[in-house]
Amino acid sequence: MEEKTTFGKILIIDDEKDNTEIIKDILEDVNYETVLARSANEAKAIVSANTFDLVLLDVWMPGQDGISLLAEWASEGFDTPIVMMSGHAEPSDIVRAMKLGAIDFLKKPLHDFLPILRNIMTRPDPQESSQEVSGIDFSLRLKEARNIFECQYLLHHLALNDNNIAIVAEKAGLERTTLYRKLKDLGIDKK
Repeated sequence: MEEKTTFGKILIIDDEKDNTEIIKDILEDVNYETVLARSANEAKAIVSANTFDLVLLDVWMPGQDGISLLAEWASEGFDTPIVMMSGHAEPSDIVRAMKLGAIDFLKKPLHDFLPILRNIMTRPDPQESSQEVSGIDFSLRLKEARNIFECQYLLHHLALNDNNIAIVAEKAGLERTTLYRKLKDLGIDKK
């Protein structure tokens, strides 16, 4: 029998059986290897014996919740990318998860999540890419310095997301029309 090539190995941690089965089926249909965990304790046991390219972690679970598991793993130096999921997260949960190192936060039920996961799993290693703001002369007026920063910021996110305006607008917290206007004002030509 021919061995199937996979795009990566994903751990899905969620106590909602129907939700995880749907996500698992979708991911396996497009050649991702998936492993399911129903609780934080089960996830910890699985992670101690396996390596993953990505973890999808639900916020609300019985026992240890996803945010506290994320905090625990962050304190241990766990470096696998983690995407949080929730159907009813508070904005404070999202902020806390991102501060603890989650690389994205998806609203359940998940819709059109494959492009997001594919982008996350093909991103360059953050240790290899510089997160510094460069090229800003601090003697400039604030507006000029801000324009340089915004230009770098938007070009960075456009490159990471294949020039997908919808994704970049969401990441930047802008309406699409505002993003288009900002790109035009900054002289960034993205058609």
